[in-house]
Amino acid sequence: MASIYKRKDGKGWRAVIRMKGHPTLCDHFERKQEAEDWAQEVERQIKLGQYKFDQHKKLHTFNELTDRYSLDGALEHHRSAHDTQRHLAYWQSRFGAYALVHITSELLSKERRLLLETPTAKGQKRTPATVNRYVASLSALLSYANQNLNWISENPALRLKKLKEGPGRDRVLTEEEITRLLKASKKSQSPYLYCVILISLTTGARQGEILNLEWRHVDFANKIAFIKETKNGSPRSIALAAPVVEELQKLYKDRNPQKPLVFASKTAFGRIDIKKAWQQALKRANITDCRAHDMRHTFCTYAAAKGASNLQLQTATGHKTLSMLLQYTHMDVAVTKQFSDQVSDQILKGESP
Repeated sequence: MASIYKRKDGKGWRAVIRMKGHPTLCDHFERKQEAEDWAQEVERQIKLGQYKFDQHKKLHTFNELTDRYSLDGALEHHRSAHDTQRHLAYWQSRFGAYALVHITSELLSKERRLLLETPTAKGQKRTPATVNRYVASLSALLSYANQNLNWISENPALRLKKLKEGPGRDRVLTEEEITRLLKASKKSQSPYLYCVILISLTTGARQGEILNLEWRHVDFANKIAFIKETKNGSPRSIALAAPVVEELQKLYKDRNPQKPLVFASKTAFGRIDIKKAWQQALKRANITDCRAHDMRHTFCTYAAAKGASNLQLQTATGHKTLSMLLQYTHMDVAVTKQFSDQVSDQILKGESP
């Protein structure tokens, strides 16, 4: 029997037909009556053996699938939705008018090779790791077509083996570079840059996690901050060294009570963009080949030198690469606080009052 649902986003109706011995069918309509009429007619054809399921699948194109994927709210479950949308926009430029049944593993293999070999608009070639992420976004879309919509019988992207990725980036700043960077960040027009870099260097937190930090998640008394939105979806707490607490207290005094973010935009609600300020600080500090994420590597390297174990570092940074890590979720932030304090003392010793 057919089920008619009001879409969660309020944009029309969804009809779902489930009949024993037959694949599940669904479609969307602007009006409820249209959904009921479609369901009634399709059920009649199925009972008479006149409904052509294969033809039904061939009618759906890649463009239709990407539209449905977005309208059904599937992207809302992606933490990197912006990147996923960019990846799918590329695949849509390649497969837009294709019927889904014509997108095979052989075709995807050729397209992946083309993506790897074709330079970007900036003239740079994509790395195997980047191409793997493009394919992962495509695979998630095709799995949705298979499992949620039943538009294809299988996901052809699952037949592709991942490209071998090169070793990860391992740039660590020297103590001298850190001193120059912190001094340069203090001269920045951005009132937040110094504090953001300091938090990153002394906690190993990702820049996105820091920029999303809200005042209600900062515990000045216990010198910790709670990171709710993380890359891997697991919230965690980070220890705040004394210099970090001092900088945050300065910002707290000048904060706009109407804005929940610690690093709120002065002109609008939402998080700030410090990319330009970051690049200018690097230039003033005469530091090359440095990215914001390198602050994370730097913290791990310095903390490890102070005696932090892999497990303790993973607790501090939120990594999940040890299979046994979940058995130690009772570890408190106090365990890693000593390393944040030690790293803070080391990297700030070159700064004069």
